Amino acid sequence: MRVLRATFLDGQTCRDKIPCVSVVCQVAEIIDFQDVLRQRARRREHALTTRCLALMEECLAVSRIAYAGASFDERGARAVKIRQLEDLIAYAANLL
Repeated sequence: MRVLRATFLDGQTCRDKIPCVSVVCQVAEIIDFQDVLRQRARRREHALTTRCLALMEECLAVSRIAYAGASFDERGARAVKIRQLEDLIAYAANLL
């Protein structure tokens, strides 16, 4: 048997001869506020990137249609735009 000592809210202590029982329980978890802010920012960035990707894919589809209907002189400029959009979409997709 071990003597356990308990402290009450008013600062008094008591001693009882109680068999030693080891109980471990988690009372609280300390959360770093900066981690919470980073997680919120990541969620926001993820949502914005997803939305941006959808818009760029729509723009790419419209650009391909415009390329198909463009004159021979305009096709070069439209092809450059299509390649740039494809590269930008690939880059943004890798961020997710």
